[in-house]
Amino acid sequence: MPLLSCITTTFEDGALLRTSIRSLQAQGFDDFEMIVVDDGADSATRAVIEEIHDPRLRGIRQANAGLSSARNTGLAQARGDYVCFLDADDSRPPWAFETIAGIIARDDPDLILCRGALGELRGAPQPFYDTPRFEEIAAHCPEGVLGPDTPDAAFLRALALMLEPQSANKVVRRTLVTGAGLRFPDTHFFEDIFFHAGAVTTAGRIAFAQTPCFAYFRRYGRPQITAGSGARRFDIVAVTRMTLETFARTPAFADPLQRAAVFCACMKLLTWCGEMIGHADRPHFHQLTRAMVRLVDPLYLQFPDTAFETLSVPDPVRIRVRELAHAC
Repeated sequence: MPLLSCITTTFEDGALLRTSIRSLQAQGFDDFEMIVVDDGADSATRAVIEEIHDPRLRGIRQANAGLSSARNTGLAQARGDYVCFLDADDSRPPWAFETIAGIIARDDPDLILCRGALGELRGAPQPFYDTPRFEEIAAHCPEGVLGPDTPDAAFLRALALMLEPQSANKVVRRTLVTGAGLRFPDTHFFEDIFFHAGAVTTAGRIAFAQTPCFAYFRRYGRPQITAGSGARRFDIVAVTRMTLETFARTPAFADPLQRAAVFCACMKLLTWCGEMIGHADRPHFHQLTRAMVRLVDPLYLQFPDTAFETLSVPDPVRIRVRELAHAC
């Protein structure tokens, strides 16, 4: 069985999928499989899959059921010791899998969290959004591994919960996926926060890759799934409730800082969606958010006053959390 399984899902990506797959074929490390889940893809995308003759590639076809379902299909079919993800319009630098394999050999982690790069329309790649948090983690955990006996383990795990929940920044031991039942929320968008919180919470040992191992591209000429201003953004409310209710059933919920971290990570996405949604829908969105918060454990709104500073919570998120605390 391969060391790594890299799962890519595709729908109507066309030639962009070719770039993503070629970035995997260019890896300096060879012990991996590529799982491409055709989620009811169009003919142009399917043609790209069929033109690639590589024994490491496994194509799986299903009726269109959405990104979460397609990733769950890939997880069920993965054979590697570790699994990771790469969206069809993103890529990995050629050193990514070699870096990841070195961390696995050295640290035997349950989860690796990786830095990334951000590709804009023009110019050189930029550091990914959560680079400052990775730098903070490196300052508090210079050895790069978080285990049960690591000093300030709860604080470091809280910082890990606050990292961007991007799917490509995670490499997860497959037995952890199956043992903990890690999945993406079927039929929902803004799905990454649910999987991210589950992976960080259940992993015993977490390693941090300070070398960028993926590139996320902002596609201005091609609307991305969560880039619109329509009703799709209401999905974050449901996913937030699922995330908070699932986290509340874990031992980590008893730690006020980790509890604050997962709540603020969800509120960051809710705040962003609330700012991007159409003006006509904003009152309904905020009303639904308040109703959702009233349904989750009230302890989420009880954490130390210093938590905002400790976790470097952005000001818009602080304001939103305080508004919800007052309203609820």
